[in-house]
Amino acid sequence: MARLGGDVTASSEALETADEKRMSFFEHLEELRKRLKVLILAFVLAFIVFMTFGFQYGVLGLPIWLPIPVLDPRHVIASQFLNAVRSYLIPPDIETIVLTPWEAIVVQFKAALFLSAVATSPIITYEFWAFVGPALKPKEKRLIVRVSTPVVALFLLGVAMSFAIVLPFTIPFLYDIARGIGVTALFQLTEFLDFVLLFSLAFGLAFELPVIMYGLSVLGTVQPEFWKRNWRYAAIAIFVFGAFITPDGSGITMMLVALPMLALYVAGYYAARLRQIRRNRAKTS
Repeated sequence: MARLGGDVTASSEALETADEKRMSFFEHLEELRKRLKVLILAFVLAFIVFMTFGFQYGVLGLPIWLPIPVLDPRHVIASQFLNAVRSYLIPPDIETIVLTPWEAIVVQFKAALFLSAVATSPIITYEFWAFVGPALKPKEKRLIVRVSTPVVALFLLGVAMSFAIVLPFTIPFLYDIARGIGVTALFQLTEFLDFVLLFSLAFGLAFELPVIMYGLSVLGTVQPEFWKRNWRYAAIAIFVFGAFITPDGSGITMMLVALPMLALYVAGYYAARLRQIRRNRAKTS
């Protein structure tokens, strides 16, 4: 009975693959153009909103925050985000400086680009999978549908954790070291934003670890037992990665990065293992 079910599934997948229309090279280019057009349009619209709108409290007599167009560039969402991050992460006695007249504008553009990337990440994920979907097998397509939401959710969770836990500890800790050796502590605005944004993006990408593990196991590239058998090597790699992206040599911030990734590694293994158990039960039933 199990054999018959497997033959039926294989036949249906073969028919589905055969029914798919093969696209020519120029049709692929046209499809790519359409997907990129949607992505660029969404990104540009988000960028315009973050550079021309500002959150205002008490609009039209309503005691809520609403985004409305503003004329003052100091009060747009990008500037509000930058000021909020500065006040949240930089100690009050640390002075933020700019070295060129245009540095503040460049930083504002970088903040708007970062916010646009985060805001359009669900659209980017969907358009990417929609483009590569026709070239995938039915099994791979089902995997894409299954992991699309976790990909976006884990990325946003990693970015949020970097802002909520890791960066609020790391930056004051590093400046405590500067105070300890008696130097004047300053923070250049461009260097500050680059560090915060790149660290947050790296942390968000690191949180994709369980999705990668699960996907490789589903595709049959790596069996779940591989993750269990090689967990020691994975732990070493995770700690090396944590040491690489953290700027201090204390080991504390490295632990703040590595420990969540170790937990995600365990979660990725158990997700792949549970899927294998369910699949084995389905075959024997």
